[in-house]
Amino acid sequence: MHVVVETWTPKPAFFAADEETLNNLFTGMQEAIKQLAEIGVVALGWGRVEPAPHSTSYEWFAVWQAPSREGADVFLGGVESSGWYDYFEQTNLVGELRSVDAVSAEVRALEAEVK
Repeated sequence: MHVVVETWTPKPAFFAADEETLNNLFTGMQEAIKQLAEIGVVALGWGRVEPAPHSTSYEWFAVWQAPSREGADVFLGGVESSGWYDYFEQTNLVGELRSVDAVSAEVRALEAEVK
């Protein structure tokens, strides 16, 4: 299983957009979410970033689950084609969920490569 984590902050274009434009953007997004669910890409949740040590400067986030990297790529392609990035400054994180032990071993192997 893969996850996609999006973090975003509205751009000035978001605040300048008229209500019809924003309604179309969010209505299209709702339709896309339904279609994505058919291929197993689901939203685990959305939220507003709360203060935390070493936090991102972005204001909002969403966490998605995808059955594969290909599903995650379909999702990201849909975000790109939706026009979302015209209105939001965003960063994305994509990765396969693995065990703590597996990732810890991989990170520890980096130490051996440096020495």
